[in-house]
Amino acid sequence: MMHEHLIYIHGVSQDNYRSHQEIYDSLHQGIQEVKTPFPHRSTWEKASRCDVEWGWNFDDQNSPEGNHLLAEAQDQFANDILPKIKDAGDITWNPLRMLLFTMRNLMIKGFSDMFYYASRDGKSSIRATVASQIMHCIKQPLEQGEPISLTLIGHSAGSVVAFDFLFYLFAPQDILKKQEFIEKKLEVSDHETQDDFEKLRQLAEDNKLRIRRLITFGSPISMLAFRSNAVVEILASGGQLNPSHYGLDQNHPVFGEELQGPRWINFWDKDDIISWPVKSLMQNPWMIEDIYTDVADRIAIAHNQYWESKVIYEKIAAYW
Repeated sequence: MMHEHLIYIHGVSQDNYRSHQEIYDSLHQGIQEVKTPFPHRSTWEKASRCDVEWGWNFDDQNSPEGNHLLAEAQDQFANDILPKIKDAGDITWNPLRMLLFTMRNLMIKGFSDMFYYASRDGKSSIRATVASQIMHCIKQPLEQGEPISLTLIGHSAGSVVAFDFLFYLFAPQDILKKQEFIEKKLEVSDHETQDDFEKLRQLAEDNKLRIRRLITFGSPISMLAFRSNAVVEILASGGQLNPSHYGLDQNHPVFGEELQGPRWINFWDKDDIISWPVKSLMQNPWMIEDIYTDVADRIAIAHNQYWESKVIYEKIAAYW
């Protein structure tokens, strides 16, 4: 029996939602209600949904501590420093001053979660928190060793976490060189998450794990590609990443009919300065579809508008 799972992973964005249930529901319901062609609607409706939370104190006793204060820290710091920046003045007729303030606000409440994730502490904490929730969602089929099909929908820094999650599941061991998605220095209570992740990796090696789609929006993956020496060397030589290392070109016989169309769908808006096209990163670019979407014309709000875009709903339904 094959199990279909849909995983939502948010970023800590400008509005710092305390719970992301509302935006997850908005996107999910919007897709459910599209009137345009939805070729695999029945599969969508059968998929088990997993809503991931990180970056705020959501009180999940099974989740490692560490990143739970990120949203609060962003808010506290922004509330103190942004008024000082706004009040600081000199005589100038520069019309871009308001844009600069908007940019500073985005940097504190939008970019800083990416800076945190790029740090050693942040990476370790966020990955463990996200993995513990995903492992909980797929626990039953994982324990039974049954085929699992995953669709990951990631926004902002959440898209980067999803991208890394796939790499550590599918990359060959000689590429990983003993690196782990979840570091060994976890508390005893988190060893189960680590063990389950290894079971999921084994499922991938046994050709029983499929990535149905990776769907990203407001994604800084192209920017953050440069945090790895290995990727820098590939890009500097004019090379591209291997889709096999992310499970994006695999559909084994146990899953039946071959999947059609791109496996990675990336939505971006040029008014959202955090989002970028991604097709240039990967070999076999037919597997990726960069979809330019005009979700908003204001830089201050564009980064969060994908969740409520009818175009996004329709495109996800069409590509599902």
